[in-house]
Amino acid sequence: MTQTLFLGLALFAVLLWIFTQHCNTAIGLLLGVQVWAIAAGGETPFLDVGFSVLPSDLLAACAVLVAGARLLRRGAPPRAELLLVLAVMCLIGWSLQRGVGAFGLTSAANDARVYFWQFFASALYVATAPLHPGRARAVVRLWLVSAAAYAALSLAGWLNTGLHSVVDVGAVGQDVYDPRPVPARSALVLAQSVVLLLCSWGGNSSARTAEYGPGGDRRGRQGRPAGSRWRILPALLCLVFVVLLQHRTVWAITLVMAVVWWALAPSRAGQRLVSAAAALVSLCVVMLTFATGMFGGVGSVLADSFAETQDEDSTFAWRVHGWQELMDGPKTLAEWLLGSPFGSGYDRWVGGVVISVSPHDYYLHVVLRLGVVGLLTLLAAYFLVWRRLDGGGNGTPALRLMVVSHLVLFVSYSPFPEQGVLLGLCLWQLRADAAGRSDGGPRNPLVARQQDDTAQKPTDREHDEYLERTG
Repeated sequence: MTQTLFLGLALFAVLLWIFTQHCNTAIGLLLGVQVWAIAAGGETPFLDVGFSVLPSDLLAACAVLVAGARLLRRGAPPRAELLLVLAVMCLIGWSLQRGVGAFGLTSAANDARVYFWQFFASALYVATAPLHPGRARAVVRLWLVSAAAYAALSLAGWLNTGLHSVVDVGAVGQDVYDPRPVPARSALVLAQSVVLLLCSWGGNSSARTAEYGPGGDRRGRQGRPAGSRWRILPALLCLVFVVLLQHRTVWAITLVMAVVWWALAPSRAGQRLVSAAAALVSLCVVMLTFATGMFGGVGSVLADSFAETQDEDSTFAWRVHGWQELMDGPKTLAEWLLGSPFGSGYDRWVGGVVISVSPHDYYLHVVLRLGVVGLLTLLAAYFLVWRRLDGGGNGTPALRLMVVSHLVLFVSYSPFPEQGVLLGLCLWQLRADAAGRSDGGPRNPLVARQQDDTAQKPTDREHDEYLERTG
């Protein structure tokens, strides 16, 4: 036990150094551990300190400590949206402390670790990252690497078991398998990658802007960023994976993101009407070919999955019944305002069976653990992020769609830790925008080029410290 504890402390010290000195590498670890957990079928605990410590717990602890040190070191107070996130984390800590006293460390920690501490730890770490040029593009690239890994895992699963409808339950040998080779969280990463691929980031067009001026090319036209065409094919492939994985919640998120993108896109000479008409025609063609059976076995699989949503015993109906049971449970005024402590459980009767898993609705999940106060604080943070990203900066249209994806996801799922990276990226981008404005430079100078953390000149460090004070 002593040797294991010593090795754990040594590993923690190494990780803490990485999180302090190499931010991009640390973000890669936060995303990579989630990919590894899905590929391995779960994380293996490596330490027991009253509860089982997972690798993701160690990374989250490093993220919180480093982010806290950054906040204490900065001269200027954090922005309002970041303060709201910190307020949510304080509520989480208070609820966790009450849960440890009432239900023990193991129950309280297991209840809070994934959807609360790990999610917000990732968000806080990325949000407080140094304002280095190219940070946003580096995070996007790491996200796309994760998406590629999930696509590979999906292909491996289909090669092993074949493509089946979600209503089917198959078996390989003695093992029962889910027809969907990766969970909804992985399909969501793929869906969000479509947006990140298709929406431009400032570094692609920086050279051309410098040559032709802020208006675009020599004729003043705003063309596509250089190299954007190669992104269309991987974006389409990601979309195909999203459809074939049959996670209906992710289908809904993708559809809502597409509608919001269309609504937010600037309308020039009727382009919005033309794009809507083209989408409608394409949908009609797909439905016609689907009805005539031209998609073959794949079409029947998707039809069965879609038809399952209409059944009285569908997964969505099952969730709604569970939500009603949880909301109807006895609660005091204090529990409504500040929630029940972590470890209280989620037992409810659904179809004559006691269900103990989390509510599958983050809005309700937050109310149960952080109360109405916690829910309003969280919604206020997202509202401020959405509103302040409406500045037309490089990459901000994509980030606004990430906010939309979270708000839709919360209807059916609690957020997964990797989604905290996207929330943190939104908060970081707002800091970068504010620093760019206070520095008197162009709108978004901090996403103009890719630069590695480990190869900085002394002048860059001084400039970063200045931006930290002004941002």
